[in-house]
Amino acid sequence: MTNPQPQVITRSHLLTFVFFAVFIFLLYQMAGLLAPYSAALLWAAIITLALHPLHKRVLRLTKSRKGLAALVMTAITLLLVVGPAITILAVCATQAVDLYQSVSQGVQSGRFLELWNSTSASFSERLQSIPLLSGLDVRSLVMKSIGEISSSLASQIGPLLKITLVVIIDLSVMLIAVFFFFRDGESYYQSVMDMLPFSPLHKQSMSRRVHDTFMAVINGVFLIALLQGLMTGIGFALFGIPFSMFWGLIAAALALLPVGGAALVWVPGALFLFLTGSKISSIAFFAWGLILVSLPDNFLKPLLIGKKARLPAFFLFIGVLGGLQVYGILGILFGPLVVTLLFVFVQIYREEYGER
Repeated sequence: MTNPQPQVITRSHLLTFVFFAVFIFLLYQMAGLLAPYSAALLWAAIITLALHPLHKRVLRLTKSRKGLAALVMTAITLLLVVGPAITILAVCATQAVDLYQSVSQGVQSGRFLELWNSTSASFSERLQSIPLLSGLDVRSLVMKSIGEISSSLASQIGPLLKITLVVIIDLSVMLIAVFFFFRDGESYYQSVMDMLPFSPLHKQSMSRRVHDTFMAVINGVFLIALLQGLMTGIGFALFGIPFSMFWGLIAAALALLPVGGAALVWVPGALFLFLTGSKISSIAFFAWGLILVSLPDNFLKPLLIGKKARLPAFFLFIGVLGGLQVYGILGILFGPLVVTLLFVFVQIYREEYGER
């Protein structure tokens, strides 16, 4: 009498397979629903986490009324974050249009050519004295670059006007998401943590490291970039360089890069002052940019990020640079977070499986 063969696939296995297949399908569909508003939702999450300490104080003042506290925090976000951001972007957009018109008129009227002829004779001669640059036509190169910049600015004005409606929709979605994140964010967080198959100690360690890295990047990258953009804009205004707010915004954006940074804006500003005849002002502005814009970045950023996030400088640099390449501007935040999570998982692996 032969023994019956054991079942390879049981009912429990089949139900588990069907459950996870449906679960993964629903997650995929949900990701598709959220994809058009992913940027707005990510910025809402960033704002919520950045203002979380203030939200706890508001929650205490409102006697733990979550809805009222969330409404107050949404109003604060609108007044202190969204409102100023829209105002600055509107002014910068106006200055960008004025800059384009000024450059176009200067190229067409020949004023840039006259300015170059009157200020660049000695500069051009010095370049020609360099053997590698002896055959370089500096004037033609500069005028061609100015024309290309002018055409590039012109090509961007149309798309910027077309996406105005999209920006308004994204801002509305972001504010709505901010309200719900402030009101129900802790329950969302607890639901995600309950799903992770780790011990409570590992969950706590992971949460703490991610939070520390997030706050370190916010303080050490975004806030320093805003400070550098502000100081660059103030310097441009004090030394009489036009479109100061526009260049300040550009400096803040470039300050997010791990190489070059705001110096890519204020160094050409100092060169502009030098070429227009303001040699003393150019030297003073160069000192302004070096001391008040670039030097603080060199010692504040490692202090605020490296120690708080507890990441080696090399991995932090790779995280920021790779994050920019993969995720765009938000990669400055997500890159270090990915590196931090990798370090946490390596630590969990060493504790749970290393000895085995």
